[in-house]
Amino acid sequence: MSDDRIKRRTLLRGLFGVGVASAGAAAAAPLKYFKPLQIDNPLAAYPNREWEKAYRNIFNYDSSFVFLCAPNDTHNCLLRAYVKNGVVTRIGPTFGYGKAEDLLGNRASGRWDPRICQKGLALVRRIYGDRRVKAPMVRKGFKDWVDLGMPRDPKSGAVDPKYLQRGKDAWVRVTWDEANTYSAKALENIMRTYSGPEGKSRLTAQGYDPAMIEAMHGAGTETVKLRGGMAFLGATRIFGLYRFANLMALADANIRGVKPEEARGARGWDSYSWHTDLPPGHPMVTGSQTNDFDLFSTEHAKLILVWGMNWITTKMPDSHWLTEARLKGAKVTAITVEYSATASKADDVIVLRPGTDPAFALGLAQQIISKKKYDAKWVSANTDLPFLVRMDTLQPLRPEQVIAGYVAPPLTQTLLMKKGEKAPPVTEQKTQFIPEAMAAELVPHVVWDKKTKKLAAVTRDEWGPHFKLDPELSVKKTVKLVDGAEVEVRSGFELLREYLDNNLTPAQCEAITGAPAKAISRLADDIAKNPEKTLFANGMGPNQFYNSDLKDRAIFLVAALTRNVGFAGGNVGSYAGNYKASLFGGVPQFALEDPFNLQLDPGQKPTVKKYLHYESLHYFNYGDRPLRAGKTMITGEGHMPTPTKAMWLNNSNSVIGNVKWHYDVVHNTLPKLEFIAYADWWWTGSCEYSDVVFACDSWAEFKHPDMTASCTNPFLQLYPVTPLKRVFDTRSDLEIIAGVSKALGTLFKDKRFADAWKFVGEDKVEVYLQRILDGSTTTRGYLFGELMGKAAQGIPALMNNRTYPRISSYEQSKGEQSWHTKSGRLEFYRPEKEFIENGENLVVHREPIDSTFHEPNAILGEPHKGLRPKQPSEYGLDPNDLSTEARQVRHVMLGGVALMKTQHPLMAKGFTHIYHTPKYRHGAHTTPVDTDFTGVLFGPFGDVYRHDKRMPSNTEGYVDLNPLDAQAMNVADGDYIWIDADPSDRPYRNMKAGSDAARLSRLLLRVRFYPGTPRGVARTWHNMYGATFGSMKGHETRPDGLARNPETQYQAMYRYGSHQSATRAWLKPTLMTETLLHKDMFGQALMLGFAPDIHCPVGAPREAFVKLTAAELGGLGGKGRWRPFELGLRPTVESDAMKQYLAGAFVVRSGR
Repeated sequence: MSDDRIKRRTLLRGLFGVGVASAGAAAAAPLKYFKPLQIDNPLAAYPNREWEKAYRNIFNYDSSFVFLCAPNDTHNCLLRAYVKNGVVTRIGPTFGYGKAEDLLGNRASGRWDPRICQKGLALVRRIYGDRRVKAPMVRKGFKDWVDLGMPRDPKSGAVDPKYLQRGKDAWVRVTWDEANTYSAKALENIMRTYSGPEGKSRLTAQGYDPAMIEAMHGAGTETVKLRGGMAFLGATRIFGLYRFANLMALADANIRGVKPEEARGARGWDSYSWHTDLPPGHPMVTGSQTNDFDLFSTEHAKLILVWGMNWITTKMPDSHWLTEARLKGAKVTAITVEYSATASKADDVIVLRPGTDPAFALGLAQQIISKKKYDAKWVSANTDLPFLVRMDTLQPLRPEQVIAGYVAPPLTQTLLMKKGEKAPPVTEQKTQFIPEAMAAELVPHVVWDKKTKKLAAVTRDEWGPHFKLDPELSVKKTVKLVDGAEVEVRSGFELLREYLDNNLTPAQCEAITGAPAKAISRLADDIAKNPEKTLFANGMGPNQFYNSDLKDRAIFLVAALTRNVGFAGGNVGSYAGNYKASLFGGVPQFALEDPFNLQLDPGQKPTVKKYLHYESLHYFNYGDRPLRAGKTMITGEGHMPTPTKAMWLNNSNSVIGNVKWHYDVVHNTLPKLEFIAYADWWWTGSCEYSDVVFACDSWAEFKHPDMTASCTNPFLQLYPVTPLKRVFDTRSDLEIIAGVSKALGTLFKDKRFADAWKFVGEDKVEVYLQRILDGSTTTRGYLFGELMGKAAQGIPALMNNRTYPRISSYEQSKGEQSWHTKSGRLEFYRPEKEFIENGENLVVHREPIDSTFHEPNAILGEPHKGLRPKQPSEYGLDPNDLSTEARQVRHVMLGGVALMKTQHPLMAKGFTHIYHTPKYRHGAHTTPVDTDFTGVLFGPFGDVYRHDKRMPSNTEGYVDLNPLDAQAMNVADGDYIWIDADPSDRPYRNMKAGSDAARLSRLLLRVRFYPGTPRGVARTWHNMYGATFGSMKGHETRPDGLARNPETQYQAMYRYGSHQSATRAWLKPTLMTETLLHKDMFGQALMLGFAPDIHCPVGAPREAFVKLTAAELGGLGGKGRWRPFELGLRPTVESDAMKQYLAGAFVVRSGR
């Protein structure tokens, strides 16, 4: 061996020697039990192998069974649990996916197997974990309040705060009957208290916005909010809470004495949009909730853009489709804000400044248009870009305005429903339909026809192959109206071209985004060369910025220009959580069954009647208030929330424990609530702040079946009933809901509350599930019993989709059905008043609302005749007000040069970094890294022994910093720092310095050196369990320093604060409009305005601009630096030995 090389064995011996010398006996202890051996060939000198018998004995099993692992991220895996002595000892794949078939006998590929990830492998630790919710629990203060008859302030009806000490109170274990009764009593009391004129008076006295109170229509039931988290993951057990909300119409009829047709149910909160999984711009372009494709569509693509999606780590069971496509010749380009795991599997990597995705996409569009590489024919027939827009009003030019005597012909492809006419069942809807009263939304447009050189009308029926004209795309003319007046008109294409050329040439785009101009131009060329063969796989990353709808509209623009929408190998998709509830079009048969007319015959169809009202949950974490700008109400009437006095959640930790602006919710919003119930099988932060915690069965203990599916794979998956005995005193979600409902029935003396869950009590949940199957286009024809038999063997079924893979917009690209928009086409110009006022009638770039070095929420734009945003002064606001509340309606346009000269207002106060919190699903999100087996591998700080007692757990949260940034502030790898966001409202409003609440809420994190993140950007992984009052007490009082609540055993992964210490809630005006036309959730009905999980606010948990302050050194107990840093094993401080190791110099070929 040459002198400049060091063998690996030599390195390890050297490191251990240093360890003994510097760390003392603690570090040297393991060496006491091992005698060093020098073995050149382990196979030739293998020691006694009797130990293998013990290992094989452990690996053997007595029996096995199948269950479904269904977190929100990896999209469902049937797994096999191996049992020994009645205990699950290990988990593995079923290898049944290649056997899945649809009703026609089509079979899935064997390449779907094996289907499992490390979270499934470690799930045993959660089934038997010490933080399982072991029995129903009631908070002592809440119990006292109910036991005393629920006393209230005589005027306002408010509850004395002494009963509302959530997070600090003691807990009482109760029986299931007691838990149900306490819950029912609280719900009944709250619904009565806030009903009628007296209820209105009480809520007014408590200070709620008058518009919220009016939205209740006098029904106290509307102060009760329910949410099944990621409801698509449980067709009955999670959608069951929405059935319960609908059922509350019975309570309203009783309390107010109204007729059934006047009764109002409780409110159901959104799910998909709440998690920021919804791409909010998709409905603005396509009219549908989300355009997507099964991930194995990569088989058909030549170019795959992985955009803000860390595919390799977030879709683990499906990551092989990406790598296999690349092996087959597809080019992969990763568009990201850092060098991610997926970037390492890409051919090209483009790193953007966080939150500049709209600008980057528009920069691509600028190149495609300026180089004339767009598909003019496809754009003309399938988009609204040829349509003419009046420059005086910014409204579309209409045929009757310029063609004398024009009368629009009747529509032939859209059914007009007369008032009172009932829509056909989902399975019988063959065409789009709209209420006759809304027909005016579908009026014709005007184009300039090349052939006749005249203005020509275009109806909603004329699109795709039905469009016979050859319009001019780039139009800028003056036309004469039938009344003799002349107006300037421009095509949507020309308006966009001008905006792009003035603001987003490659050089301008580079200045905004940081992406090299040459990379922008080359990628635009690559996309244009691959029509019908470019997949845009977009992830949650760019969804989590305030400008996310503009990102969607801009990406769709690029796809539409290049004919890449609706094809097997060319399409746009968005992938975050699992959301595709529309695949179960029969869900309303269960969730919205008429409670006044229950169908108790299992062989008959139920009557569907909607009494609940949906609401966006984002108003709740915004402080339980709508958005106002001065005296102007920005929130649309259909979006208006009601006061929240009670809430019941299941299957999600995101509404309390991991809510955006978490500490504001805890300290300012939760104290206004009078009842919080939470159902889970793991004690989370949401449990910490609840009043009643229901103990749920784990997936491995299900005693009632259920089903789900996915937006990324083609499988219909069932939750089999399992033989594993319940480990603790738990119940299924459905049994819990039925129990509370029955208790309410006792209070109201109404048997229907119990009858609504008849088939749960009779252990015949399959009746409800079969009704859903029968009512769903994709599942009609399946028999639940047969599906369950196969699921028990580990074999799912294939959804009966038209194509394999499933392709959104397929019918549209084939010319069979129009898009669900006003024009029937992909729409890029938005003429609605709200969009014009916000400066977003065109697709533009806006800066993030907080995560930017420049003026927040500024519109990128030189003066443009088509952009006339409403100015702050028109809202009665100071034009210089850049406060967080004012920013949401601040529509200031700045050219690129001017914008780049601006600064975030906090930079003058020492704030330096964009702080973002993406989801790391290898070990986090719905199965968080608090599970010890996955947690200890989470980042570099995992330590089974917790040698440093400051560690909150066997792992802990950390912040990734570029090493150069850290060194500039004299911070080393492994040190602790404070992370502070805007002090005006974070961690929470009205914070009192020095209080326990303030100490709890300020974020303290370890630093991890990460050269893959750009300078000025800091990152923390999302959904690690944050600090609570209980965990802080444990951390400060326990001898071992664990951040574990001594009473509940809740385990935090932070010493203080959480990643949500830096976030807050925001409300975007264009997501609260009444005028956007889109498809409803189930079926083909067109509608306007609010729809949950389709057109409503979304969150922006990555939006923060922060100050970083050194706190503690990283060495054991805060003495010295973190040991791997001192040893030269970390980035930028590598020792000579480490540098040689990284260079591959420790590998020596024999014979050299």
